[in-house]
Amino acid sequence: MAQVSLSQHFCTCCGIAIAGSAEDNTRLCPYCQKSSDERPRRSDEQGADAEVTIRVAARFVAGLRDEEDSTDDEKTVRASTRLSPLAYALAVQQERHSAPVAEQAQQTRPQSVPRKRARRSSRKKPLVLVGCALGLVLLLALLLFGLAGYGGNPRLAQQVAQSKAQLDSQLSQARAQGVPLALLQPLYRQEQQLASTRLFLPAFFDTGQRLLKGYHALSVKVASVVEQATEQAQTRAQQDVQNFQVALSQAAVRGAANLDSFSQQFSQDQLALETAKTPRDYAAISQQARQGLLALSAMEMALGQLQDFEATISRLRAAGVDVTAMQAQYEDDLAAFTGARHVSDFQNVSALIDAQYQQVIVGSIQAFPYVSVTKLNELQAQVRQLTIYGLDARPYQQRLQADEVMVEQAKTVFDDLLFLRQVDTDIASMHGELVQGEARYLVKKFHQEAAAWAKAHPYYDSYDGHTYALDSGYMQAGIGASIDNDLADAQTTSDFEAMVAEAQNALFNLHMLEADFNDHTPWNRPHASDLAAIEHYKLQNRTVLMVSLVEQVMRVYRNGRLLRSFYVTTGRAELPSLPGVWATLDRRSPTIFKAADPKGSPYWFPDTPIKYAILYHWGGYFVHDAWWRASFGPGTQFPHQDAGGDTAYNFDGSHGCINLSESDAAWVYQHTDWNTLIVVY
Repeated sequence: MAQVSLSQHFCTCCGIAIAGSAEDNTRLCPYCQKSSDERPRRSDEQGADAEVTIRVAARFVAGLRDEEDSTDDEKTVRASTRLSPLAYALAVQQERHSAPVAEQAQQTRPQSVPRKRARRSSRKKPLVLVGCALGLVLLLALLLFGLAGYGGNPRLAQQVAQSKAQLDSQLSQARAQGVPLALLQPLYRQEQQLASTRLFLPAFFDTGQRLLKGYHALSVKVASVVEQATEQAQTRAQQDVQNFQVALSQAAVRGAANLDSFSQQFSQDQLALETAKTPRDYAAISQQARQGLLALSAMEMALGQLQDFEATISRLRAAGVDVTAMQAQYEDDLAAFTGARHVSDFQNVSALIDAQYQQVIVGSIQAFPYVSVTKLNELQAQVRQLTIYGLDARPYQQRLQADEVMVEQAKTVFDDLLFLRQVDTDIASMHGELVQGEARYLVKKFHQEAAAWAKAHPYYDSYDGHTYALDSGYMQAGIGASIDNDLADAQTTSDFEAMVAEAQNALFNLHMLEADFNDHTPWNRPHASDLAAIEHYKLQNRTVLMVSLVEQVMRVYRNGRLLRSFYVTTGRAELPSLPGVWATLDRRSPTIFKAADPKGSPYWFPDTPIKYAILYHWGGYFVHDAWWRASFGPGTQFPHQDAGGDTAYNFDGSHGCINLSESDAAWVYQHTDWNTLIVVY
């Protein structure tokens, strides 16, 4: 290629080199149309310009630096012809000013660069966190779907699935058996938490083994909850059946004649207790017993109305009034009452008697002078009774005086009717307060008599030199506390009526204990106190275990005839056996007794095998064999020297149970059944 002689001209505006002949010194810049710089260049400046041109060209022309190292102008021409004129001019200008700009940047770098980096760093932090989170999710997904699988052990996975299925089956069965959902809800939550473990713990964290252990632990808990629920339901059922039996006994004492259906229902409840296994079974027994108790209460209310109706008819008959129609109504009511079985039946009888009684009032007009005196005497007697019970009788005394004035001022049949209705209203208004006062009065009297008798008849124990109360079962440690609790819980008139009966029976039993203390009849012969209790509670046709607390003797009666007698050991002074008339609530042969008190308590005992056990009161009060004792009979309910040698469990009375020797307990168990009653006095 021919050599071209380049001029040393540069544009004074844009600085680009202008190629041309040496003679063309006045040539204008073809780009900016300015005159070229015609100042001569020094040799070192010319070399630098050439180098700049080469560097610019080297950016865009591949292999230009690979050519021979020379400074001929042909390279410059060849490089410049490959670029557009404007791009080439700009490149040259940037190259010329690169060094000053670099120096200025180097001087300002220490201040500007750190701030820029800090800003970049702050902008990058959220992005980094998001990236880390996404990476973690991807990692978990990889571990879950790629690695999870119980370490590739199909057998382990099958075991986990079987354990979960077994747990689900246990929970379903527990619900079907009547276990309350409130007891199972925590187990359902724990199962859900355990299932979520599989989602968050990979295989190399041993998820399979964790799940196996977790499901097994929950299965054990389910069994424990079922056992707990069954025990609670059984205790409630026993308590409800016992309440039903106590009310039935009280009704018999008051002379109720319509008790056959209730007795049959009670027997059915006892048999159901014998066969019940699940909480649902026991819940059904509780409901049945409660319904029986409600029906019994309604029956007694209707019975009271019938008795009042009969008394009114008797008064009218004594006054010379024709009561033939009233007597017929009464007999119809009595027949309806006898055929009643349910709560609604007795309520219908009550409503019928109320309607008929209004007719009786009208009939009473014929004998108004006699009837008015009788009614006023009845009201006056109730006012006096309120005073005896320690209640404020002044409001009722004022009503009595007002009724007496009405009698004196009565002139017409209308006045007579008005008086009869008013005096009946006053008598009825006193009933609730009168019953409450009687219940509180009798409970107070009971406590006073029990304490006074114990003080007058202390038992001196030569074994430890202390004195004890022979009637401790009637004090706070025994039925005294339960009587107080029942009184505190009473709210309705029916509740207080039941409390009156409970206090009356407690007083009767206490009087039987006092009488037996003074009875010197041989222990294995019938005692007057036994026969009085059989008569009082209408037990002539029953099998009865009669337990004397002062004698420490059990006498077995059937149909009023004595069969056998045994020495026993009853509860110690602080945990006495409970006086009362009790039904058989459970029969076990054999069984294991477990302590209700924690280990370390003076009343704790190890699991104890028992051959014959009859539950006479809910809460663990049994008649049972006590093979660890050699001594039974008088005084063994207090600290004593056992004939077989003292141990931690035979030197004192029981925890409330009635202990017999193993052979005696075997005979009692074999000659009794679920219909046997236990009378403790």
